[in-house]
Parts: sequence; C-alpha cells; structure tokens
Amino acid sequence: MSAVLRPRFYLLVTAALVAFVVIGFTRSYYSRILTDPPPLTTLLHLHAAVFTVWMALFLVQAGLVAAHRVDLHRKLGIASAIFAAVVFVVALLAVFQTAISNHVSPSGLAPAQFSIIGFTSVGLFGAFITLGLIYRRRPGLHRRFMIIGFIASISPATARVARLLDIQDHRDVLIPLCAALFITACLVHDWRKYRVVHPAYVIGGLVIVASWPLRNMVGHSDWYFPIGEAVARIGHGMFG
Repeated sequence: MSAVLRPRFYLLVTAALVAFVVIGFTRSYYSRILTDPPPLTTLLHLHAAVFTVWMALFLVQAGLVAAHRVDLHRKLGIASAIFAAVVFVVALLAVFQTAISNHVSPSGLAPAQFSIIGFTSVGLFGAFITLGLIYRRRPGLHRRFMIIGFIASISPATARVARLLDIQDHRDVLIPLCAALFITACLVHDWRKYRVVHPAYVIGGLVIVASWPLRNMVGHSDWYFPIGEAVARIGHGMFG
C-alpha cells in the first residue's frame, strides 16, 4: 500500500502547486483575453508560455510515476530537463528586462534593486532542479529535489494571490508562508510514512523560506545598489 501512496502524494502536491500558480496568474495572464491588463513584452509572454509547458510536463511526469510507468517517466525526463533549462534561461532574461521596467515593488524596491528577488528565485529553482537531475538514479532524492525546485519558483504566483485577495501589505509574510506550507506538507508526509523527515526537505525548505527576508534586506542595502544599477545597464544593452 505504501508503494502506491508515495507516488500518489507527489502527484497531489504537484497538482496543488500547478493549481496555485494558475490561480495566481489567472487574472494577470491566463484570462488576459477576458480582461484589459497592462501589456506584456514578448519575452514575458515567452516566459509564461515555457513555464506553463514545464508545469504541464512536471504534472505528467508525476502522473506517470503514480501510474507506475517509470519507463515513460524516464523517456520524457529528457524533454522535461531541456524545458527546465529553457525556463531557467528565459526567466533569467526576464529578470534583466524587469530591471529596466517601470515596476515598483510593494516592498519599495526600485526595478534595478528588485532584480535580487528574481535572481534568487531563478537561482534556487535552477539549483534544486539540477540536483534533482543529478540524483535521477536515486528516486528518493530525485523527487524531493524536483518538488523543492518547484516550490522555490512560486513566489511570483504568491505575490499575485496576495494582490487577488487585496492583502498586498502582507505579501512579505505570505510569500515565505506559502512556501513553508508546501514544505510542511512534504515533511508531514515523510513523518507519517517513515517516522523521520528527509534532510532535503528540511534544508531546502529553510533555504527557500529564509531567502525571502534576506533577499529583501539585500535589495534595500547600499552595497547592492551599484549591482542593481549594473543589472539595469545590462538590461538596457540587451533590450534597449
């Protein structure tokens, strides 16, 4: 029975993550044809498209494992890994473009200084997904690192959920809290099944949750100001 429940849990938590992201971006992106939101650049449309495809692949991969089709899971893993790399590169470019936008964060960060927020999210996503791929022959580590990588990427969706609920004043609490809730669900699952929690969840979860206040502190610091300005100059060089 436990062999069936374990992959089913990862399918459920993946579905919950996908649903959370879709809900967060429904008003600003997925239902754009029904509303009149601010225009998006071609790069941001590409960013949304590749991440949506990657989420779909991630969900299919979790479903294949739950259906005990590990053979297909491994074959599709090549496409998933390629798409993860595309997501990483496009997201990185989006950070540079956002640094020269008119976007002002509710936390008071100017676009150039806000780049630390994006760089941290993209970096954590890339690091954990890479670890997941490195340990693809060790299913216990592989699936945990992949889930942690997904959780590391949800802060933009959480910010939009806060806007949707009109609680933007609390976004700096809500963003790490939502990540912590998903991590907690994984920890509870581990404890229920094994009476021990996996260190990947503990360490990865602490890194993701602690990174939010730290990146805000860095963004507001004097020493990051010239770095943010350099990022903006690079952004202007790439996108005009």
